[in-house]
Amino acid sequence: MLKDSLTNNIIKIVGRKGFITSENAMAPFKSGWRTQSGDCKAVIIPSTLLEMWRVLKELVKFKKIILIQASNTSLTGGSTPNGNYDRELFIINTLKLDDIFLINNAEQVIALPGSTLYNLEKKLEKFDRAPHSEIGSSCIGASIVGGICNNSGGALIKRGPAYTELSLFANVNKKGELELINNLGINLGSNPEKILDILDKGKLPKNKYFKSNKKASSVDYKNVIKDVDANSPARYNADKKRLYDASGCAGKIAVFAVRLDTFEKEKNEITFYLSSNSANDLTLFRRRVLSEVSDLPIYAEYIHRDAYEIAKKYGKDAFLLIYFLGTSIMPFFYKIKTKIESFFKLSKLFPSFTLDYILHFLTYFIPHPLSNKIDVISKKYQHHLILKFDETIYEEINSIASKIFKNKKKANFLHCTSKESKKITLNRFVMAGANVRYVRINRNTNKNLLALDISLRRNDIQWEEKLSNDLKELIYKPIYVGHFFCHVFHREYAIRKGVNLEMVKEKLLAKLKKIGAKYPAEHNVGHTYEAEKDLKKFYKKLDPTNTFNPGIGKTSKRSLFK
Repeated sequence: MLKDSLTNNIIKIVGRKGFITSENAMAPFKSGWRTQSGDCKAVIIPSTLLEMWRVLKELVKFKKIILIQASNTSLTGGSTPNGNYDRELFIINTLKLDDIFLINNAEQVIALPGSTLYNLEKKLEKFDRAPHSEIGSSCIGASIVGGICNNSGGALIKRGPAYTELSLFANVNKKGELELINNLGINLGSNPEKILDILDKGKLPKNKYFKSNKKASSVDYKNVIKDVDANSPARYNADKKRLYDASGCAGKIAVFAVRLDTFEKEKNEITFYLSSNSANDLTLFRRRVLSEVSDLPIYAEYIHRDAYEIAKKYGKDAFLLIYFLGTSIMPFFYKIKTKIESFFKLSKLFPSFTLDYILHFLTYFIPHPLSNKIDVISKKYQHHLILKFDETIYEEINSIASKIFKNKKKANFLHCTSKESKKITLNRFVMAGANVRYVRINRNTNKNLLALDISLRRNDIQWEEKLSNDLKELIYKPIYVGHFFCHVFHREYAIRKGVNLEMVKEKLLAKLKKIGAKYPAEHNVGHTYEAEKDLKKFYKKLDPTNTFNPGIGKTSKRSLFK
């Protein structure tokens, strides 16, 4: 009876098309880019913020689990169901709620829960401004709010992790009541339905400027990263300084809008491709640039030689699409790819990774646009760094690089042309997807891919991983990339067939804990990592009844309704 009542009430709010219950139709919502599928009762797709609020009221009334997602990239499973629960779970997908409002002369933005970084990039182009994160997360359709909820990082050094203290959200209080909290710094009244209706219609107050003393970005990050002698990481997911309302909430509240800073675009970029067979060269270079140069570089991406080769071979389709058609094609490409992969997962005739084989085969014989010069350098040296910076600090950077990378036998640095810069940056971007495909296509040697993102201390000299013999026997190939100046590394491991992935993960995490590393660095705990003590406290404060996304960070899934 209750189930029928709830279903009928929700259908009245969102319509039958907005209430999905068939397994085939729910499949793309139940699994992420790298995560397996879990169970849910239904997927609900509201068309307005007001509909979303009314759906939330119904689900809270019937004491159901609420899991809110947008693009569902879900690298660690944080926006998908996982295992068994003590109540029925409903997914609310927010992709239709995608409005973006520019305020304060486009220096800030108000973004609704389904808005994407890609669309924000396009909206800001005519103002010569940019969002927190660009190519990478933007290309796979990542949502703006998702980045805030996960304290996502990124490659752009000056901007720090995604953060704001200005948001509009709903939570379930200790009494089990749903309440709307407006911390946007904009007076929208006190009635929840009227507040949400204003945002639905885009009828913000006519004030030219919305002033607030609260932060809308990680404004202190420049000082944090420049402190190269600090005995702590520059950024990581559980940092108490980055936990505030929506920021770092991991879906433990229902976020309706966030207010964020935008950033002026650098106009005169220079790119160096720095290479060495000695990790110490890169260490010295990082420390000197961060502590001596007058301004921060834009971008400093580390690439191991093996990662370069895998990206070149297994990420060629994505590379070619972006290189010849631009980034505009990528959200559509990933959307179609997800639907086709869901079909293969449900089909008994084809393996779930069939599409990877097809795409790999179609592009296998097409020559790669990467130049022979870059290829020779990448094969000759073990460690590589893509460094982008404004021309105003060219002399300072060039002076340091010339001294450290002057020995051609052991090291090299290339002052890239604009074409070369575009190509090596693209090859870095496609690496995450290429690693997944590498494992899938080489299933005769690999069981699965273990992906860890970690943050080393700022004063760590030894950042290059040395695997013990027992781990080498379990891992077929380690693959290393990272945001080098932030000391954030993405370490991915192709696990040998017959080896338990969880066992390898625990061994690696125990090793990292001993050296003071933090994990995850920027992808949220999801269902991959155990949340630290402070993070668990933050979740419980936001969601005392355990209504939203229970089990996140390996916390309890049980209801805490009194």
